[in-house]
Amino acid sequence: MKPVFEHAWDISIAEAREIQNRLREQVQLTPLKKLPKTVAAVDVSYTRWDRMGYAVLGIFEILYDNRKSPVMLKELLIETMTGAVASPYIPGYLSFREIPMLLPLFERIDLDFDVMLVDGVGIAHPRGLGLAAHLGLLFDKPSIGCAKSRLIGDYREPRLNKGDTSPLYIDKRRVGTVIRSKQNCRPLFVSPGHKCTVADAARLVLSLCFNYRLAEPIRRVDLMSKQLRKTIHKSGEWNEKVIS
Repeated sequence: MKPVFEHAWDISIAEAREIQNRLREQVQLTPLKKLPKTVAAVDVSYTRWDRMGYAVLGIFEILYDNRKSPVMLKELLIETMTGAVASPYIPGYLSFREIPMLLPLFERIDLDFDVMLVDGVGIAHPRGLGLAAHLGLLFDKPSIGCAKSRLIGDYREPRLNKGDTSPLYIDKRRVGTVIRSKQNCRPLFVSPGHKCTVADAARLVLSLCFNYRLAEPIRRVDLMSKQLRKTIHKSGEWNEKVIS
């Protein structure tokens, strides 16, 4: 799978900001065209003592019950990659750190998917182009950001029961939903990335939170990336080539 456009990644903050400001004009907040049957999820984990990244791309089939509620995921494909990361973490510019690790994974696959879930934000971003929105635009795919913490925006804390929600606003514009995905757990911050509405994003993420706080596709690739990191560091067989 190839991106529909390209741009440089190893650039200055000013250049990255200009790219974000330009690309955000292309984001489409349109309803999902169909009930998703397949979902892609991505995650990159890091070690604190070096510049290594451990990336995982998973594609899963969503199995529904007769009420069209997701009940299970079937793993279809997993791709992994390790490498040294050129860019440091800078809030608001996560795309420029993680996408260079993720692009080679997408380029390896031919299997299509209906929607992409990302451990990060979509349009709930200072310039409206978080990691989920950026990836969605790159591959012209519906995408949803499902962040564990708030990057920006105002909200009221949702009540404590699973399924309780609260709108997330930036300057009085609704950009996402704060979701209590598990009883008495910290909420998730869900926002559309591309070709998806605020309501679609919240509905799908909550439906995929089975027994845990995280949506199941993200939970699985998150666990895989951490296991990949653990396995490689235990063996000492890591690749020190810088991803750029």
